[in-house]
Amino acid sequence: MEQEVVSTTNRNIDSAVSELCRKLKRDLSSYQAVIFMAAIDYDFHELSQKIKEKFPASEVIGASTAGEISPQGFTEGSIVLTTMYDSGTKVKGVLVDFGSKYPLVYKSDIEAALRFCGIGIGDPSSHRNAFAIEFTNAVFNAEESILSTFYSIIKNDKFPLAGATAGYTGSEAKSFVSYNGKVTQDGATMLFVKTRCPFDIRQEDIFNVTGKHVFVTKSETMKREIFSFNGRPAATVYAEQLGVSESEAAKMTFENPFGRYVNGSIHIVALASLTPNKTITTFARVTPNTSLEMMHIGDAEQKADQTCRGIREKIPRPKFTLLMTCITRTLYFDRKGMKSSIINKYKSAFPTFCGMSCYGEQIGRAHCNQTLVSLVIGE
Repeated sequence: MEQEVVSTTNRNIDSAVSELCRKLKRDLSSYQAVIFMAAIDYDFHELSQKIKEKFPASEVIGASTAGEISPQGFTEGSIVLTTMYDSGTKVKGVLVDFGSKYPLVYKSDIEAALRFCGIGIGDPSSHRNAFAIEFTNAVFNAEESILSTFYSIIKNDKFPLAGATAGYTGSEAKSFVSYNGKVTQDGATMLFVKTRCPFDIRQEDIFNVTGKHVFVTKSETMKREIFSFNGRPAATVYAEQLGVSESEAAKMTFENPFGRYVNGSIHIVALASLTPNKTITTFARVTPNTSLEMMHIGDAEQKADQTCRGIREKIPRPKFTLLMTCITRTLYFDRKGMKSSIINKYKSAFPTFCGMSCYGEQIGRAHCNQTLVSLVIGE
């Protein structure tokens, strides 16, 4: 497996795409897949089309970001493009439109893409040599619906998937994903990969279990709203668990998210707000009659060391690295002055890497927040 990572801050799309292509080492027709991540203030439709025109033989997927990641650091206002090349790897993408309403309409497209790669539908061993990269739009809360649809199609809960919710900056709530030049604001793009190369998909969170938990007695799952814990107003109980007033608790949500168990593993659920009517809104779905763990932030740099060490133990010779981290983590790293330190840890662990700051992360069937999802492929 070979990866190249190039980037530009050129504001003219034609010039930017030409610059990205000039920086690549191989003939443009040789890459199986091209993945790009771009700041929201680029014309995403034009950018997607121009990149696809340069790579007509490649599968091309893209997403808007809340910030970009490359060896240059955590940046904003740029385009980062990465390539995938390996003679023993097969790839195929798909675009799912209207993801918040009708994702199942694209069942046949997903099946065709899987078959093209030689990934068996309903095959209990399909996870051993294949995986999916997935970018979903923000705003429409469709992540869980799209994941559920995909896993109902492939019929193997062990099939690995690494994904991110496309981001944006500024006050206008919009995001974009694309496949081969086609763009949607309500859906997902997926890239299926079958490879002979070893790979590792994992999730890092920087939070620790506190031993405190709450029981959800009333919630609106689809709207991501929690009304009550233990039969009492959700915001009141949350503040009591922190030992502060509700107004103070509203300022402590990043450092104190919820932990939700999915398939035996704990996944972070970020709090969006504590509302005046004492409802808590979240960035992931929470079902009633379930328990949530109260989490508290730990040592982010130590967790990064553990993650990089764990990946290198699994993939001693990494060749391709894609990192998808929640924008709230990036902002926290900035506040604490540790952005350069985190990037340097990635530089020490991986020959090159790229990724984005996003609005949510997907790993397997789970959609979560305030985490890092990494995909690393070896030789």
